[in-house]
Amino acid sequence: MTRQSIALAFITSILIFSGGSPSSGEEAAKQYRIKPSDVVVPADVPLGQYRRSIQPFENWILICDENLKAKNRVCNVSQTIVDETGAMIFSWSLAATQKGQPFLILRTAPDAKTEAGISLSFADVKEPLRAGFQGCSPTVCLGQVPVAPLLKSMIGKGAVATVSYQTKTGQTVTLSAPLKGLREAVASIK
Repeated sequence: MTRQSIALAFITSILIFSGGSPSSGEEAAKQYRIKPSDVVVPADVPLGQYRRSIQPFENWILICDENLKAKNRVCNVSQTIVDETGAMIFSWSLAATQKGQPFLILRTAPDAKTEAGISLSFADVKEPLRAGFQGCSPTVCLGQVPVAPLLKSMIGKGAVATVSYQTKTGQTVTLSAPLKGLREAVASIK
């Protein structure tokens, strides 16, 4: 190998490893940027002092956000059901009041008929649970229901809820939402 061919091979390897190409003048004009974190850090928490953990369970996902400086952690157990296009049709999360009382936050597509509410039915239970809507935004409608003894029992059994709500166009959205995995997700929060 001659000195000239060694120098050419060296220059070519530098261009390849640096992402450049000897014949691509257009490539050099592209603008690149750093993708920001998917986790939005609260304004009062310094960078590097906030941690999110995601732990999947059967049908449910446990997400915990932890402020390392303040040594506090907030967890949320959620399930999301999407349509064939990937759009959210129904989602619910287990949350707690400041006094520790559990409740389910219910989310539907933004076209829900709010005055009709949401119905949660279970096999072998005569009357469905009804939840009202608190309101809608352009992306979601929100409702909530307390975790009363019936819901606690259904969570313990890993039952399947039949969720139903009406849209503003008069359609009824009906879907199955399994509670299996929720009890295990909650039990894993330490």
